[in-house]
Amino acid sequence: MSGQVTKSRILRVGLDLASAEGLCTITFGSVAGRASLSKGGVVAHFPHLDDLKRSILDVALDLWSRTCLGVDTGVGGGLPSLIRYLNVWIGWTRRAGLPGSCPIAQAIVELSFLPGPVREAAAAAESVWRQTLIMLIRDAIDKRHLLQDTDVAQLAWDLLGIYLSHHVSSHSLRDPDADRKAQFSVKRIVASIEVINEGAAHQRQGGQ
Repeated sequence: MSGQVTKSRILRVGLDLASAEGLCTITFGSVAGRASLSKGGVVAHFPHLDDLKRSILDVALDLWSRTCLGVDTGVGGGLPSLIRYLNVWIGWTRRAGLPGSCPIAQAIVELSFLPGPVREAAAAAESVWRQTLIMLIRDAIDKRHLLQDTDVAQLAWDLLGIYLSHHVSSHSLRDPDADRKAQFSVKRIVASIEVINEGAAHQRQGGQ
């Protein structure tokens, strides 16, 4: 087995473990056992456990990107693209074939009080999520689907909050209704935006 194939196998096993059991539970031994390798075989590719965990988060972020951003729906950008992204993002781990929760969201929770390079990697991944939302919101503003004075950072915060709440409810609390509640929250925010836009349009027409 080539070195690259072995490394990819280690990372896939680590990703599944992080999804099913959490990033903090991962050890060289747990990964080696699942990958049918010796501990030395894992250490040869990842000399430090932090190196392995950071690489697992990198793989998780790449899988998120391919699952949530790599689908061309032909909606043309703007608000439809934002809604499409949110609908795919919520529950994306199932679509990506992971056995449990989102490794990134789980790591953010697990590493809250553990400073270090792995926590920094989790925070960097969260920043990519936030910037993705900001990019989509700004595109909706540019296409006049949202008001020009929309608070971009606040809307991104609200939408990220829905995702993280869904993660906790679905995976930590085992709420069977978590998907519906999250989708309802997204629709409610979108509806409030549409009402604002409709009201603003009527005001403009009335002033002409």
